[in-house]
Amino acid sequence: MTVMRFCRLGDGRTVSYREQGEGPTLVMLHGWGMSSSVFRQLMQPLADSFRMLAPDLRGHGRSDPGPGYDLGYLAADVEEWLGTVNAAEIYLLGWSLGGMVALELAERLGARVKKLVLVSTTPCFVKRDSWTAGQPAAQIKILARQFRRDPRGALEGFFMQQFEGEDIDETVLHALKHEILDPCPPPVKDAGLGGLDTLSNVDLRGSRWPSIPSLVMHGDCDTVIPAAAGRYLALHLTDAQWVPLDRVGHAPFVSQPGRCALVLKEFLT
Repeated sequence: MTVMRFCRLGDGRTVSYREQGEGPTLVMLHGWGMSSSVFRQLMQPLADSFRMLAPDLRGHGRSDPGPGYDLGYLAADVEEWLGTVNAAEIYLLGWSLGGMVALELAERLGARVKKLVLVSTTPCFVKRDSWTAGQPAAQIKILARQFRRDPRGALEGFFMQQFEGEDIDETVLHALKHEILDPCPPPVKDAGLGGLDTLSNVDLRGSRWPSIPSLVMHGDCDTVIPAAAGRYLALHLTDAQWVPLDRVGHAPFVSQPGRCALVLKEFLT
């Protein structure tokens, strides 16, 4: 059973997080606009194998906002939070923006991260002259305008986009949307817009990533982050396995949690 917990950081801000299961510690970092509730479907089939900890990033879910939302700020919160939850050594999973945070956090934590999992992650979210595996910059601006006007509506539209190309019943998809989005309010506006700024500006290509056994998992139907971006990470990380998922979109652990759990168990154990 998932338990919602809260801890206080040194500056007085609160971090909320979900905990479930027993075993080695698996930390899960969610993506833009979402919260730890996005991992609820995945936690159940993994509860017999891992102690799972899923924090809400600053300004998301029920975690307090902070003064900045670049990768360094987001990773620093998680690093400090880890010092309060008895997690000396961890497996680290990051999804989408959370995968970019995971790369930053892995560099900070060094040998404490035993294995790294990147799901639907990119080194560079927007298209550039030398990079086609991204979103047009104009698309980020459109999403930012939608979020300013109607945060909940923008998140609902973004959620539905994550499953384009998948063979999933519309009734099931709407039920998942409510199950994942309803437990928490949308991120505060500064967090939502700050996260989009980070996605617009960060380019991790050429970074020297730590040498950690890694798994890069990506759906071939992903319209948010093209699979070519995940393939790039798998080729440039020092010790990485590439696992493409056929007929799957941006959030494979939501639409196919059992399939993803099997892949994770095989890699992590």
